Amino acid sequence: MMKLYLISGFLGSGKTTAIQNACTQLMKEKVNVGVITNDQGVQLVDTRFMRNANVPVMEVTDGCFCCNYDKVDSLIEVLKESHYAEIVFAESVGSCTDMIATVVKPLQKFRKDIETVISVFVDANVLPTMLQSAPLFVDSVTYIYKKQIEEADILIVNKIDSLTDDELSKMDRLVNSKFPEKTILFQNSLDKDSIIQWLITLENFKSGARSSLEIDYDIYGAGEAELAWLDIEMELFADENNAFETGVTLAKEIHWEITEQKLPIGHLKFFIDDGVQQKKISFTSGVQTSINEIGKTVSAKADILINARVQTEPEHLKALVFNTISKIEATSGYKFITKDISSFKPGYPKPTHRIID
Repeated sequence: MMKLYLISGFLGSGKTTAIQNACTQLMKEKVNVGVITNDQGVQLVDTRFMRNANVPVMEVTDGCFCCNYDKVDSLIEVLKESHYAEIVFAESVGSCTDMIATVVKPLQKFRKDIETVISVFVDANVLPTMLQSAPLFVDSVTYIYKKQIEEADILIVNKIDSLTDDELSKMDRLVNSKFPEKTILFQNSLDKDSIIQWLITLENFKSGARSSLEIDYDIYGAGEAELAWLDIEMELFADENNAFETGVTLAKEIHWEITEQKLPIGHLKFFIDDGVQQKKISFTSGVQTSINEIGKTVSAKADILINARVQTEPEHLKALVFNTISKIEATSGYKFITKDISSFKPGYPKPTHRIID
């Protein structure tokens, strides 16, 4: 029986890094894996990140899993038949919820050959604020965040490496008091032992009868509509062989501008490729980012893909990004050429199936 590990959790909670490292570990163990990425947009940093790690990956774009159930089903079959996948990780877009009714139960009804476990990721730096004090986002967005947690089989409190021992102890008490019925893992997804523990928990998890969420789709839809989506694919041309460094500078400057304006960040992702090295850079509303070690830059050209999910208006986010680009062009003399751009707010969620019994 194929195992489908459905990965949910809010934007910026570290799902993709965990999946990539889990796949790397499983491939070392000669397990055939596959990944399905998902987004409301069509140009995905996460897909390129997976391909760069040589992980078989398909994508569901232009809408969440629940609204594209047939596509999810067909891609599971492709990964099974073409890549002999024994385990598929399916990562839903970070603003999506209601997975049990719209994905898990339809799969149970139509695909008896698939066993599903839901892991929901939360950022350890964001969770206390969302549960206890003034949330980072407006109420309708916070509603989605809490509904995601509600339907977790396994709740992953991620990025614990950014906490002190005292903070981790307080987090342990908070989470176990709030969710005593959940299987909970405190995880550093950059750590091999943490990833192995997650995989063991997934392998041994026995799901019982799951209850579909009681959910208000008007609040859910309003929450998604609070977030601006901006995807930009561009080329950077530099006069010197420092295009990669300039791409990193762009990422930091855009993040600084968004933070300066106090706009809540769902996630802000960049994929930079200068033909020699490829890096993913991520910013969230929690701890800053993952900018890994950068090697010596040797190219005067770089391809850059930006995925920004921010609580603001799309036109405002777009103007902010292009104003930042213009400033860098003015001071450096370098040139950014936009190849593709998409700027929007998600539409009202309309699931293909919704089984609530």
